[in-house]
Amino acid sequence: MKTEQYWWKDRAWRIVQTNMREIDMADMDAERYVQELKDFGANTVLINTGGIAASYETDIPYQTPNPFLTGDSLNKVVKACQDAGIRVISRVDFSKVRRPIYEQHPEWAYVSPKGEIIDYHGLIHMCFNSEYQQKVSLDIIREIIRKVNPDGLFLNMGGYSVALDYTRGYQGICQCENCRKRFYDMFGLELPIEDDPDDPIYQKYKEFQNITVKEYYENIKRVIKEENPELLFFPIDMLRGEIGTFFDKADQNNYMYKGSELLKSEKYSNPDKVASVTSVDFIDMWYRHAAVSPYEQELRLAQMFANGGFADFYQIGRLDDHYDKSGYKALKKMFHYHKGHEEDYHSNISTAKIALISPRETNWSKGEIGFPAEYYGWYYLLTQQHYIFDCIQMNAVDKVSLDKYNTIILPDVQNISDACVKRFDDFVEKGGTLIATGETAMWDEHRKKRQGIGLKSLGIVKIGYIGRDYISAYFEIGDSKELFPHLENSKWIYLHDVYCYAQYEVGVKQYMKLIPPHRHSPAEDAYPTNITEYPSFSINEFGKGRGVFIPWKPGAEHYYFGFPHMSAFMQDLLDKVLGIQHVDGNLPEVVEIEHTRRKDGSVDYVHLINYTGHVLKAYYAPVPIYDLKVEIPWEKGEPKKVYSMVNEAPIQFVYEEGKLKLYVSKLELFEGIKIY
Repeated sequence: MKTEQYWWKDRAWRIVQTNMREIDMADMDAERYVQELKDFGANTVLINTGGIAASYETDIPYQTPNPFLTGDSLNKVVKACQDAGIRVISRVDFSKVRRPIYEQHPEWAYVSPKGEIIDYHGLIHMCFNSEYQQKVSLDIIREIIRKVNPDGLFLNMGGYSVALDYTRGYQGICQCENCRKRFYDMFGLELPIEDDPDDPIYQKYKEFQNITVKEYYENIKRVIKEENPELLFFPIDMLRGEIGTFFDKADQNNYMYKGSELLKSEKYSNPDKVASVTSVDFIDMWYRHAAVSPYEQELRLAQMFANGGFADFYQIGRLDDHYDKSGYKALKKMFHYHKGHEEDYHSNISTAKIALISPRETNWSKGEIGFPAEYYGWYYLLTQQHYIFDCIQMNAVDKVSLDKYNTIILPDVQNISDACVKRFDDFVEKGGTLIATGETAMWDEHRKKRQGIGLKSLGIVKIGYIGRDYISAYFEIGDSKELFPHLENSKWIYLHDVYCYAQYEVGVKQYMKLIPPHRHSPAEDAYPTNITEYPSFSINEFGKGRGVFIPWKPGAEHYYFGFPHMSAFMQDLLDKVLGIQHVDGNLPEVVEIEHTRRKDGSVDYVHLINYTGHVLKAYYAPVPIYDLKVEIPWEKGEPKKVYSMVNEAPIQFVYEEGKLKLYVSKLELFEGIKIY
């Protein structure tokens, strides 16, 4: 049986996205546009086509023509790109229409719980369940395929993101008649008013979102199949996240590992799809004509390459007359490096034996269980201590294989279905190590509270009181001292915020002892009077494996504060107590390491990324690091060649049974090592 192989599979992508303003078509020059793309080394471009404004001659009355179509036509631009070997992806956006169209069909508009539409300077947000989005958009897509002849279709602001106002933020669950009727027809219920994760009707609404979006994507794929089956469709055939910067919740949104984290999460949650993450040129939505640091742009692309991704860049407007080209030199350098090593940057997957599970739930709803600081803290720790690991979104666990992993970490993943709980328990029973922290598995996927904890592999009889907002609490290390060499000068480690009291099964090993909150001031009274038997963590032998329960959140502490207690505890737990393998050598914490391999197993890649240029919130040129030694597990025999793709020179190495030692004399921004 022949396997379908589309043009976008196993391809080294170099994407430039030019989010065109209407005025950019006024003096569009197709030849110049293509030359700018060629100067970058791009082999793919995303360009605005239809929806909010039609950049081509449209016959559909519910699509507003761009009034500035006086330069070269979009058809001429598309053909010129394709003639130059550059694939063209048409960007469409059906989230909004101009006011005259809304006035013809006010029933198509999104309606907030306050009964208000969103009118953003004459652009009216369209309800996802309206006839415009569900039917008219399909007509527009069909027309674009026939008239413009692109190679792919990119759907922007799809699904329930229409509730987002650019200025005022999220405005709530749409209450229009389209949504009310469709939700009632599906569940026999009235729409919820608030995003309340503890409301069972709201949980039905989240299910409703997923069902309706999936159905919509399938309808688009049906149109594509009828018109041109070779057309790529984002986000079904390919996923593409964005590494942007934000003023809102900057500490949560602008983390330095964002490129690596987003790509890992996409790639290993959806292994059947092509995955990319684009570097956003500008400083948040409000400042689309001012660029971020060129050093940050370089770093983002290095993260892409290291994790088996692509060169991908996104800006507002055309390349030739952009207002801020400060990042172009750095971006072009990275694009041309990628072009020079095309055969090395596609079809690569990690060699990870560790899976870090992300508690993210849905992209359309605002009712998630707070900010997942525990997850990010573990991400930081694993990266800084040089573990090779993948990220998998919790809502993808039931779709992906866990066979490659020997360790799974559940960082306060509160909502887990019965089916996934069983998958995790089966994983442990077959010999895996499962680490669960905080309130993991205490709710099902519909946010229904369990009587205890779902995971049998943890050896917990029941969960009792959950203490919150704890201060002045500690753990006495005591007899566990020898297991934690990084805490050799500490008798206690601090506990902050949450502790889950539990009753454990007989035979479960418990470590350290909880010192509950006590008076912390004045100095004369700052001492505890009670040391309990409640543990800092426990280990339960289950089948051939083991379940590890940490009834608090060390990852969140590491993320928010970075105090040495937390990193020392987490590092020694993984390394000394559980014996989980990481990369050895002399890499400092400011170096990220990734180990990937071609799907056919023929070539391995080790990438190093230097983060010394990240200082506070800013990005500068990284400081070179010298004389690095990297020791990775190696079962493939002595390599024929170990080669620096960055410096185009051999890398010194030593092969020993089961180990490969690599010697890097100088690390600037990044190193890409090819082993075969």
